[in-house]
Amino acid sequence: MVRFGQFGAACALLTCGLAAQTARHAVIVDVDGVRRDTVQQLYDSARLPNFQRIFANARWFDQAATVLPSITMAAQAALFTGVSPARHGIPGNQWFDRAEGRLYDYVSPSGLACTYGFATLAGTRCAGGLGNLHLRAPTVYEAASQAGLTSAVVYSQYWKGATQPMPPTEPEALLFIRGNSIDWPSFDREMAARAIAGLNARGVPSILTVYFAGTDTAGHKQGLPAQLAYLTDIIDPLLGSILDTYQALDPEWEADTMFVLASDHGRTEVHAHPEDLTLAADLLAALPANSQVAKNGGMGFVYLDHPEREDLPKLAAALVAASPAVAFVRVRNEGDCARAGDLIVVLQPGHYFDNPGAGSQHGSPYSDDLEIPLVVSAPGVSGGHTNVPAHITQVARTIADFLGFPMEFAAPALPLR
Repeated sequence: MVRFGQFGAACALLTCGLAAQTARHAVIVDVDGVRRDTVQQLYDSARLPNFQRIFANARWFDQAATVLPSITMAAQAALFTGVSPARHGIPGNQWFDRAEGRLYDYVSPSGLACTYGFATLAGTRCAGGLGNLHLRAPTVYEAASQAGLTSAVVYSQYWKGATQPMPPTEPEALLFIRGNSIDWPSFDREMAARAIAGLNARGVPSILTVYFAGTDTAGHKQGLPAQLAYLTDIIDPLLGSILDTYQALDPEWEADTMFVLASDHGRTEVHAHPEDLTLAADLLAALPANSQVAKNGGMGFVYLDHPEREDLPKLAAALVAASPAVAFVRVRNEGDCARAGDLIVVLQPGHYFDNPGAGSQHGSPYSDDLEIPLVVSAPGVSGGHTNVPAHITQVARTIADFLGFPMEFAAPALPLR
């Protein structure tokens, strides 16, 4: 039995009476690390036929942005909780736990094993997924479950509260782990196969999240052109296979389903900057003993052993002087995640920690990294493009309002009319 709370936006899409009578669904198509203009270019040139099947009459938010740092674990958490890192508690891909004296890295090879809860590979402390364990805000799946709705989450780093969690299993992981690296096309193919198997076994859930990860790595290694090929040759056909299965189970999907296309962050093509390769060491050399640096692409967190004893503005100035890659350094404030560093380092445009000088990177506060594709298709939605500012945190409440369950703590829903 669906419990309806305050869901004005849902009533704006269709009448409240119809919303109560119709079984609705939502699908999140989560494509890691693509810029809005990349998706738009391919879509407009008719190279994404399966995306066009879904989003032909969609609302495109041309001023959509992600969180800071513009990096996967912080942004994915924002997508599924509807709140910023200051509230959901995940400051980035790397952060230092002051209480444990431990640097967490969610996306290193060993970190990914823990992020996905591989108890055999990473230990029982990782059971349930490290990101899920660290979240300090409820997810859209938890809110949906409280309303009696179902959710299936396939290969995403966050599945807390889902009634059908589908992270990779360790046997599945063996199909795409190659030594210390991952075969990301195999990851995405296995994800699509798992999604299709889940749909066939359990039917269409209230919320389905499918996570395509390979675009991000393709972009890191080979730059934006590689993402164009990856989207057209791998992701679009896989999405078509998922949609074929979905349509067979729900022939009326266009009348009852909201589809959301989103990415967690954009990216920037890079050039060689030798100072980027020694940046972390250069910063540490300018800091007191026992300091820690957590690297998050175009931003970094500095953790001090005894911050209360230090002259923080003086240390910030020393860090700016330590490397030409540093744009500025500021003291953490109440708008930042409490797990962020005592000092927050922002790099110059085009500079990134460990930048190899080829491919593309992200994590900075600059526009190419912040801008994301955000597209919504649903019955009653006004199609076309809008320049109304939008944010990744608005997706969760948009889905909650459409399905008719409360999520008042999240950012307001996207304007769809």
